[in-house]
Amino acid sequence: MAFDPQVPLAPRIQILENAIVVPFGAGKRSGVRRPGGVYTADGVFVDDSTCYRTSDLATIARPKGKAPEPVEHLKGTHLYGGLLYQHFGHFLAESTGRFWALNHVDMPVDGSVFLPKKKLTWPKRYARPLRGWLAHFDPVLANVQAPVEPVSVERLIIAPQGFGTNDMMWACPEYRDYVHGHFAKDIPAAGAEKVYISRSKLFSKRGRYLAEERIEQLLMDEGYTIFHPQAEPLEVQIAQYKAATHIISSDSSALHLAAFFMGGEDQIAIVKRRPGRIFEDFLWQFESFTGKRPAVIDALNGAAYRFEGTGEGQTSELFTELDLRALGAELGALGFVSAPSKWRNPTAKALAEERAEWAARAERALEPVV
Repeated sequence: MAFDPQVPLAPRIQILENAIVVPFGAGKRSGVRRPGGVYTADGVFVDDSTCYRTSDLATIARPKGKAPEPVEHLKGTHLYGGLLYQHFGHFLAESTGRFWALNHVDMPVDGSVFLPKKKLTWPKRYARPLRGWLAHFDPVLANVQAPVEPVSVERLIIAPQGFGTNDMMWACPEYRDYVHGHFAKDIPAAGAEKVYISRSKLFSKRGRYLAEERIEQLLMDEGYTIFHPQAEPLEVQIAQYKAATHIISSDSSALHLAAFFMGGEDQIAIVKRRPGRIFEDFLWQFESFTGKRPAVIDALNGAAYRFEGTGEGQTSELFTELDLRALGAELGALGFVSAPSKWRNPTAKALAEERAEWAARAERALEPVV
């Protein structure tokens, strides 16, 4: 799919009568891609029902053969949402990218219809935990359906996906406008101005920096509040990001939410926690939504570890070491801290003890990455 964040997508909105939504279509899976999507009542596949992670990586694509017979009919007018994730980052980036269409249709909408990520015996249970999230985009979206069998829909609004990962993080113009005008407008700013988004309380499988508690203490001494977003309700997370003027964080999914609410005058520093260029997704999203790129600090010292049995491609699960002297100097130069000379590296013994503690918690060896 060709994607240009400057090109409006509203002219491509379709409103179909008795469309057939196919969550799990005929054909084989290939990597993250599976067959599914939407057909017209006449059996023509709707290309804009295809779902994407990036512009060149589809997650839902045209099935083989003809449109299947629907097993149920859904009355009313519904917005097609695409693929529904429960994962925080993927939900924000891939499941919300069609909501902007609500600004461009002149008719009452009764609810939303998604393709569930997983095929469950009780599909309503899959969508239920996401209703609160959907309601903060628009209450009508919380009337959500995620069928596992083909259904026909009396009237279905289909818009192209306008947000995703990688190059699609820039978002289409309509999506950016919709988020700024609608998402969580009912939640007032509340919380600290200076925030460090921590991973220290995530369960042990999740990657992180070693010696993060030392980083937390150094930042608390500078007046930062340590924020653990996974421990807070969505409303508290949004209120905090609205209130923050300075955020320091690793390259983590929490930043996808923060980018919706930070302003162009706010200061963001992303401290790399893994090799590679995944951090660029956050740069593009912040620049697109706030007009300003965060500062990026690479203070990795080259040492990295993974639990025994973890796949080599799972960089999100790496435990890495930072050069804290270099990190403090960078944060000081950027104006995030006032006493960079206090940033000293932990001893080799302290790092070894921490690795042993994580290995004991996980009951798996924490092995160096060669």
